[in-house]
Amino acid sequence: MAGGGGLIGWWAGHLVDHPAAIGLIGAALAVLSVSVLDTLKGHAVLDWLRTPEAVPPELPGLWGEVAHRVQRVIYLKDKQIAEERARLAQFLSAIEASPNGVMLLDATEHISWISPSAADHFGLHPQRDLMQRVTNLVRQPAFVQYLASGDYREAVKCPAPRGGQGYLLVHIRSYGEGLKLVLSQDITERERADTMRRDFVANVSHEIRTPLTVLSGFIETLASLPLTEVERKRVVDLMMQQAERMQGLVADLLTLAQIEGSPRPASDRWTRVDQLLQRVETDAAGLSRDRHVLQFDIETNGGACEIAGVESEWLSAMGNLVSNAIRYTPDGGEIAVRWTLQPEGGAVFSVRDSGIGIAPEHIPRLTERFYRVDGSRSRETGGTGLGLSIVKHVVQRHGGELRITSEAGKGSTFTLTVPAARVRMR
Repeated sequence: MAGGGGLIGWWAGHLVDHPAAIGLIGAALAVLSVSVLDTLKGHAVLDWLRTPEAVPPELPGLWGEVAHRVQRVIYLKDKQIAEERARLAQFLSAIEASPNGVMLLDATEHISWISPSAADHFGLHPQRDLMQRVTNLVRQPAFVQYLASGDYREAVKCPAPRGGQGYLLVHIRSYGEGLKLVLSQDITERERADTMRRDFVANVSHEIRTPLTVLSGFIETLASLPLTEVERKRVVDLMMQQAERMQGLVADLLTLAQIEGSPRPASDRWTRVDQLLQRVETDAAGLSRDRHVLQFDIETNGGACEIAGVESEWLSAMGNLVSNAIRYTPDGGEIAVRWTLQPEGGAVFSVRDSGIGIAPEHIPRLTERFYRVDGSRSRETGGTGLGLSIVKHVVQRHGGELRITSEAGKGSTFTLTVPAARVRMR
C-alpha cells in the first residue's frame, strides 16, 4: 500500500511538476492508513481477548491468524481444565464412596474439605463446618492431643465423638506447606469382635476350669483318704456329673464351630416334622422327669408336613429351646410347645413357659455366647451358655428368624420361624 501510494503520488506530482514531494506525501498517507487499519484490527483482537467467551472477530491477514491461534489455545486449555475437573470430581466421588473418612486441614488446622464418611465419624456437617477450626468442633481429648503432638507415625484409637458410640482409628499425614490429611476408620465392629473373642476365651477357660478343679479335688480325696463304700460312690457320682458337664460344653462348642464353618444347608433334604417333634418331646420328658406340665401341640395338618435342611441342626435348635424352658421353669410350671403352619406357606415353632422370665435389657444379648442373665443360677441348671447361640446360627443358616418375648416373673416365649421354601406337605 505504501508503494502504491508512492506511485500514485509520483504520477500526480508529475502532472503538477512536483513528483517527488507529492510522491512522499502519498507514501506517508499510505503508511498512515496501514498503521491505522492495523491498530484497529489489533484493538478488535484485544477487545475479544478481554471477553474470550465471545465470538472472535473475523479479520483478514496477520491479525486474523493471531485471533484464530489464540482461540485454539483457549479451546485446548479449556478442554484440559474440563478434563482435570472431571478427573478431580471422579476422584472425590471415589473418596466419598469409601467407608473410610478423609478430612483436609489447612496450615491453621481449619477444615478445607471433608468427606461424608469423615463428617459422620466426627459428627460434623460437610458444608456448614467448612473453614472452621477442627479442634473447636472435635473436642475428643485423644484426638486433640494427637493433632497437637505433631508425631503422626502411629495411628490413635479414640471414642467416636458422635455421642460416644463406637471407636475410631485416626491417622494424620502432613503434606505441602503445613497442610494435614486426616484419615478416619470406624473400628467399632472390630473392637466388638475382639471383645467377644476375649470374653469367649475367658468364659471357656472359666467353664472348663471349674469342673476340672472339682475333679482334681475328688481324685486327690480318693487317692489320699480311706472312704467308705457310700462315700466313695458319692464322690464318683459327683465326678461323673462334672465330667458330663465338660462333655456337654465341648459338644456344644464343636456343634457351634461346625455350624459356623459349614455352607448354607441344601433345600432338598427333607425331614418329617412329626418324627422330629416326637424326639424333642421324648428328650424333654426325660429332662423334666414329671416335674413340669408339658404340652406338645401340632396342628391337624402340621404333622403331615416336612422341613428342609440338616435334621441334626433342626433337632438341636428345637431341643435347645425346649430344654432351656425346662431348666428355667420352676417345678409344677407349664411348658407349651406348638408347631403352626402359616397362610403364606411357612411355619412357626414356639416354646412358651411359665418360668422366671427375662428383663427387657437382657433380651438383645441372650444369643451371645456364654451370656447369662444370672450366672450362678445358669450353672446350677446345667446349661453351658451356648444353647441360644446355636439356635440363632441354625435359624439364620436356614433362612429363618428367632424372636424372643419375655417379662420378668411372667415367663417367656421363644419363636422360631421357618421360611416357606423349607416347608412342604407330604
